[in-house]
Amino acid sequence: MVVSILIAAILAVVFIAFRVTVAAKSTVGGVIGTMLKVLASIGFIAVAITAIFMGGVTGDGISVRPAIFIVAGLIMGLIGDIVLDLKVVYQRSEEEGIYLTSGMVSFGIGHIFYFIAMFLCFSANVINWAVVGICVAVAAVCAFGMIFGGEKLMKLNFGKFTVHSVVYAFILLFMGAIGIAVWAKGTEENAHVPVFAMGMILFLLSDIVLTQMYFGGKSKDKLLCVVNHALYYAAQICIAAFVFYM
Repeated sequence: MVVSILIAAILAVVFIAFRVTVAAKSTVGGVIGTMLKVLASIGFIAVAITAIFMGGVTGDGISVRPAIFIVAGLIMGLIGDIVLDLKVVYQRSEEEGIYLTSGMVSFGIGHIFYFIAMFLCFSANVINWAVVGICVAVAAVCAFGMIFGGEKLMKLNFGKFTVHSVVYAFILLFMGAIGIAVWAKGTEENAHVPVFAMGMILFLLSDIVLTQMYFGGKSKDKLLCVVNHALYYAAQICIAAFVFYM
């Protein structure tokens, strides 16, 4: 467990360091940076697969069905990583919008897979339709507030991506709310859910930073790039590590 997480973390650090140095200076460096990004994503997928292998083979009681949905969500993250890198390649062209939308869709589907995993993993005492309904309401209000409030307070310009951003923000906030709600139950059944909840929170924070880069005119800000990717990989590693506790 520790070894796979450590390797995933090292791959993420290597990619981030390369992205803000060599990759920013040349086309060739950008291509290598994309390859390293894919490798870093494979790193967090490997953490979850390692957990499934360890639990399934040794009979430690791992719940395979929800774990598979976690892996599926991580794979959608890998696809989203690739697509968003293509957005950078086609920046200021017609294709840029297609890749940005595709990236949102990929990560959104990934979060839906995470929700299915949580729903399968816990009993109705932990996750039920009442909890889901409350989380939906909270996420909807916060999503509209963040997007439309962000445009005014933080001078963000979502433009033709306003609807996309509201829907995507809703999905992120909903999963963050689900993670916190399950955490708040405080039962023996969900003793390790803080690992997953923290992943959801870090994921949300990562995309808040990314919003500044994509819609706040700070796409070249290296500090924001480092913070965004550091939060993102920490989030995915937390989500993948949660499989060890299923």
